[in-house]
Amino acid sequence: MRLFLLLLLASPLRAEEAPLASPAPLLDCLAASGGGACVGTMAGGCEAEAGPGSEGLCRGAETAFWQARAEAALSLLRDGESEVQARARRLGWPEPVPTLDALSQGFEAYRRAACDWRAASWDGIHAGHEQQDCLMRLTAGHALLLEGMLDD
Repeated sequence: MRLFLLLLLASPLRAEEAPLASPAPLLDCLAASGGGACVGTMAGGCEAEAGPGSEGLCRGAETAFWQARAEAALSLLRDGESEVQARARRLGWPEPVPTLDALSQGFEAYRRAACDWRAASWDGIHAGHEQQDCLMRLTAGHALLLEGMLDD
């Protein structure tokens, strides 16, 4: 049921963002095997269809897909956040107890720093491709982690 809600909340991309970026192969992969092995499926299909020069746009479209899933998972996790906070205090976790907002802010800071560093490691046009690939992969990992937390 939660996966169904995630799929509903992860709205399709606007056509003008990446007209050839279809989430269907990625959704099929996730349904069949799930997990990190599916990351890049949507971008790869888009790049194969759109040809050279489409890497940034296609990877950006898949990043938006994963970001929507991460936001949907966060929304569902927020429903139980007070219970998690209370349990952590009961079990003697050190203060302050981590919040979902802190988790999100920490992830955003890490993603920005890691992907900026990766882009700076490349020359020319490759810097943009590498940065988009980094954003896509880290965002996908984050979304999958949050979705896994829903199942805990």
